[in-house]
Amino acid sequence: MTYYVDCGAAAPAGSGSMQAPLRSITEVNSLLLLPGDSVLFKRGSTCTGELQPQGSGTEAAPIRVAAYGEGALPRVVAGARDAAALRLSNQQFWEIQSLDLSGGTTYGVLVETSSGTLHHLVLRDLRVHDVRGLLRHKESGLIVIHPTNGNGGFDGVLIDGVHAFNTTQWSGIFISGATHVQVRSSVVHDVQGDGIVVFRSQNATISQSVAWHTGMQHQETIGTPNAIWTWRCTDCTVEDNEAFLTDSPGIDGGAFDIDFGNMRNTVQRNFGHDTAGYCVSVFGAFGPTTDSVVADNLCLHNGMSPHLAQRQGALLLMTWQGGYLDGVEIRGNRIDWTPPGDTPAIQSGSEVLASKITLHDNVVESTGVSFVDPELKYTGERNRYSTEASFGMEEARRRMALLPEKDSTLSVEEEASLRLAGDSKHSAGSGAWQLVATVPSRSSDADDLQRAMLVELESAALQYSHAGLTVTLVCDSGLASLARDWSLANDGVLAKLDITNTKDDFSVRVIASNGAVVREWRAYPGPVELGLALRQHVGRPNFSFLPFENVRATD
Repeated sequence: MTYYVDCGAAAPAGSGSMQAPLRSITEVNSLLLLPGDSVLFKRGSTCTGELQPQGSGTEAAPIRVAAYGEGALPRVVAGARDAAALRLSNQQFWEIQSLDLSGGTTYGVLVETSSGTLHHLVLRDLRVHDVRGLLRHKESGLIVIHPTNGNGGFDGVLIDGVHAFNTTQWSGIFISGATHVQVRSSVVHDVQGDGIVVFRSQNATISQSVAWHTGMQHQETIGTPNAIWTWRCTDCTVEDNEAFLTDSPGIDGGAFDIDFGNMRNTVQRNFGHDTAGYCVSVFGAFGPTTDSVVADNLCLHNGMSPHLAQRQGALLLMTWQGGYLDGVEIRGNRIDWTPPGDTPAIQSGSEVLASKITLHDNVVESTGVSFVDPELKYTGERNRYSTEASFGMEEARRRMALLPEKDSTLSVEEEASLRLAGDSKHSAGSGAWQLVATVPSRSSDADDLQRAMLVELESAALQYSHAGLTVTLVCDSGLASLARDWSLANDGVLAKLDITNTKDDFSVRVIASNGAVVREWRAYPGPVELGLALRQHVGRPNFSFLPFENVRATD
């Protein structure tokens, strides 16, 4: 059965039909929903209270909550004393999409289990924001999915196209105790702690997402955060993400992290830039962290905090409390290291316990003469190191000679414009640069990459539009509707309809002021390639126009 909800309807509450819709959250919460049922909220309407729908679906017939009609996403605004805007407790086989959820003193969306394994949870195209309350623990924030004790868990979690932002609580997206997890095409910003994190889980992937303004807590009380990371995660992958303007009230403050207790984790093709702390870390504590891979990432302007740069570098390997690293492969990464002081780009903690550490085929450019911590025991091959400090070349060679490298090179880049980022090369101030993405008609097999492309356009517009870059999405009406639901126009993305698109004409172009196409991709470029191209051709982003969540030092 399908129930319709219109909290703004003038008529008395009805049966839930489209002609006589339900009119309040209380009425929705009183329903005992059955497998295959749907609850549809009217677009443009606002409902107040904590949404706690009842019942569970089945594998063949999940319960669905979504929107109907035309206009803005339907809003659910938690009451002043409500812990969450949406809560599911010990329920399974749910699909929730196309809602704007705000308020809550501890959570935006809370999904919890007290026993047993719950299956099939889908959260898609949600805006979850403005959760404000006293920060007490890490299992708090905008989206929290976790067992309330050690006996419960989840199997099959998909978070897709979620925008989670503005909270005085800890996390943007927090998932614990789950298997078969996917977080993709999502955006997190302005959180007190972690951006996107997966704890105590198996077979998890975080992909094609972006996080910024993470770790915004003024004073450390419950921990030190990173943007996107995993802990005690087995067979987990973090790929094709972007993280920037990460901070911390203490240590960490990095972009990506393979934390302790992880087994067979991979961090690849991510773009970590303009961070207080490291770009990527690998940690071991209380036992082994095994078979870690850090590959093909782009790291620019990390370690902006002087004390974090000295402690962490751009890549950090560290162990403590009986932990050790058993197998770390660091390959194909591109690092432009510009710390406030001469400190190694690849750093290790004191007396790090590690074996089978390999560094190969990386490009490391530094403004100083230190590249790899001489205390790190590793095997290096075919790495390319360069320094901007020509006056210190003799010292750079001396330090390089102490490193266990084979077939690696050292050179001098005498001009900053020749560096990897190249972001002093041009200025975007003319306002004539363009980023144009032509995205074909949506289909089930291409939908994921199209949504990922929207995330990249949103990130580019937020960073560069006030610095002179015009960002345009050329698409069909279906993708334009999704862009409206994601509020991309507010972030500077112009959607232009073109109903003649076919499946074969995908393109992304960076266009100069004279109309010349300086870079073009005919397939999804990923944040590394697009981010590097914008740095090299347009310049450094202008972050001064990025708004902050209104959190005062006394909050």
